[in-house]
Amino acid sequence: MGNVNNVNGAENNKETVKRLRKSLVMAVVGMIFFLVSVTGVTYAWFTASGRAHTNVTPMGGTVSDGDTNLLISTAESGPFDRECDLVSAGDAQALKPVSTADLENFYRVVMQNKEGIAVSYENADDRVDSDTFHGTVYLKSEGAPCNVYFNGEELQLGSDAQALAAMRLGLKITNHDGSRTFVMRLDDLGSAGTAESKATVPAAGIVVSGISGSGAASYVSDPAVNVSDYMAQAAGNDEYTAGANELFSLDADEVASVEYWLYLEGCDEQCVNQVQNIDSDIRLAFAGVKAEVAK
Repeated sequence: MGNVNNVNGAENNKETVKRLRKSLVMAVVGMIFFLVSVTGVTYAWFTASGRAHTNVTPMGGTVSDGDTNLLISTAESGPFDRECDLVSAGDAQALKPVSTADLENFYRVVMQNKEGIAVSYENADDRVDSDTFHGTVYLKSEGAPCNVYFNGEELQLGSDAQALAAMRLGLKITNHDGSRTFVMRLDDLGSAGTAESKATVPAAGIVVSGISGSGAASYVSDPAVNVSDYMAQAAGNDEYTAGANELFSLDADEVASVEYWLYLEGCDEQCVNQVQNIDSDIRLAFAGVKAEVAK
């Protein structure tokens, strides 16, 4: 009887081992299928180091009662000077990929398919201050009206081609004309043609404008314009002439707010792993050109 029990016990153990092996194989197969079918996001980030700051340059032109100065501050009430430190609204130590069509809502990828194409997003509005470099400065035209442009000689947003190709500079400017939003492409600040590319969204030249309850994205055409189209032209002796397009205008002694976001556009084909851990100094620089006053 003892031998029979031992035989039955051995058979039971064999069956148990077989079932465990089968379960383990199925689990491994299932895990492999999951990893092949759905992968995580391609993480990329950009680290801002050094002294992040902004400045403005003496504006070209004079008025009858003296020089006109373009001044800047981190507070609407001042004090205003020719330069100030950039103060981030959050604790961002590195830029992480997000996507936006209007600087109002931001989204981040949470899942990609096996080809690396984004298939699910989540709202990232609450991550803006940790994943983007975000803040506000105030500009004042002292003494006379002026038109405001970027100063291309002083503007510094990095020199790495991959980072410049993947980054965007967003601006929300509020002055006497109301609010105006810009999304700036930075490719022409460096040799962006050498940057590596990889498709991570269904088509080129699109950004996320919204998501469904399941995380599926609605896409629109990328609204970004070239930053170089909004630069004043240096005329020597710290004077500037009008560029192709002005950012905004200021009445005499008016104060305008310039809210800014420096971020990685996650839908950009150049927003790939090669943009990780790139250090850069950041400097926003503006130039004013005296506005003609109608007589």
